[in-house]
Amino acid sequence: MKLHMIKTTLATVMLAPLAFTVAQADWRADYPIVTMGATTVENQAATIDRFQPLADYFEEKLGIEMRIQQANDYAAVVQALTAGHVHLARLGGSSYAAGWIDSDGGVEPLTVPAELDGELGYHSVLIVRSDSDYHNLEDLEGKSLAWADPNSTSGYLVPLVSLREDGIEPSDFFGNTVFSGGHEQSVIGVLNGSLDSAFTWTSKGDNTGQLRMMMDRGMLDREDIRVIWESPLIPNPLYAVPSDLPEEMKRDITEFFLTLHEERPELADAAASGRTSGFVVATHEMYQPILSAVQELRDSRRQR
Repeated sequence: MKLHMIKTTLATVMLAPLAFTVAQADWRADYPIVTMGATTVENQAATIDRFQPLADYFEEKLGIEMRIQQANDYAAVVQALTAGHVHLARLGGSSYAAGWIDSDGGVEPLTVPAELDGELGYHSVLIVRSDSDYHNLEDLEGKSLAWADPNSTSGYLVPLVSLREDGIEPSDFFGNTVFSGGHEQSVIGVLNGSLDSAFTWTSKGDNTGQLRMMMDRGMLDREDIRVIWESPLIPNPLYAVPSDLPEEMKRDITEFFLTLHEERPELADAAASGRTSGFVVATHEMYQPILSAVQELRDSRRQR
C-alpha cells in the first residue's frame, strides 16, 4: 500500500448540526461515570494537567463525571477501549486500526481536530540535533534511531512502511534501533545526545504534535532540532468509543467536542494536543489507508 494514498483520502468533512437534549438522557443512568483513556505521551503529571480541565468541563456540560485513566503505552489504551473498560479514548490512526481489527469493528470514530487552516492531518518527522552533521536520511546510515512505540502511527508505522517503500530496511540501515517508550522520550534522547535521531510527529507550523506540546511546556527550543525527513499527510489522532455504546451517548459526546472550540477554545487546544480550529466528525474511511498498512504489516510478520 502506498502511503501517498493517505493524502487522497482526506476530504473536507461537512457537518450537520447534531441535536442535543438538555434534559438528562437515559444513558446517564447506565453510565454515571465516563472513563477516558489517555496515553501518557508527555508524563503523568502533564497528562492530568492537560485533560483534567476537559473532564471538569465535560461534567459541567453533560452532568456526568469524567475520569481520566492513564496508560503507559498505546496498546494498553486500545485494550481498555476494546474491552469496554474505558468509554472514550484519544487514538492515533495506527492504534485505532489495531483496535478496529482486534475487536472486529468494535470501536467507532467520533471526532477529530482540524488544524488552524482546516487541514485534518499531520506528519511523521525524523529529527536530529540542529548542531549535528546529519542533514538528510543518508547521513544517518550506521547511526542510532528511536521509534516511539510499536502502536504509534507517526513514531513507527508510517516511517517504517515509508522507508521500506524506498528500499531501506531500518534494522540493516541504522546502526541501532530502539523503542524509546514514547515521543517525549525520543525527543529528549535526541536533545541530550543519547540518540542520533528519532521519529516523532508535528503538523504544519508545529500547530499540534509532540514538538508543540514540549515547546508549550518550555522543554524544547525549536531551534535545537532539525527535521530531515517528513512523511505524507497522516489523518489526525481521533477520539473513539466502543461501538456498542448507546447511540444517544455517542451523539452527546460528539456534540460536546463539536462545540468545544467555540465555547472553550483553550480546552479544544488541550484536547487536540496543540492548536486547533475545532473538532469535526471523524469517519472510518479517513483511516482506511492506515488500517490497510497495519493489516499489511501484521500479515508480513506472520509470513516470516
